[in-house]
Amino acid sequence: MDAKSFLQLYQDSLGHNLHRIGQLMREETSRVLQSYDLTPEQWQLLIALVRSDGVTPTELGTMTLRDKTTISRILPGLFRKGLIVRAVNPQDARSYVVKATEPCKEMVESSLLAIKDHFEAEVLAPLTKEEQATLLEMLHKLRKGLGDL
Repeated sequence: MDAKSFLQLYQDSLGHNLHRIGQLMREETSRVLQSYDLTPEQWQLLIALVRSDGVTPTELGTMTLRDKTTISRILPGLFRKGLIVRAVNPQDARSYVVKATEPCKEMVESSLLAIKDHFEAEVLAPLTKEEQATLLEMLHKLRKGLGDL
């Protein structure tokens, strides 16, 4: 295969394009989250915690598709910022659960709206509302097929 054919195959690869879109979306999310002093990884954990009533770090890793090491690295910073608290695990006193604080819940709501506004105005602007809805539907189908929904 010549270099031109290889490049075309690479550029037309759905996997490659989805991966690049994921990277670019992370950069856009990061840009918005700078004003909240959060990384996309921290924000992802906070979203999961706001949706739950307290989970163990292991459960948090499962929910966010993050490994134990990553969770262990991120949680201390969120504790220091006062966004999360540690509580006794009612099912197992030897472990703990992590819960979002009230200020965290307010910040997550605010950041969700800021990210939504940014993506609608900047990122998704080239797509019509119908195309956006179709894209979202297709992404949900892919996630469901992968067992994520």
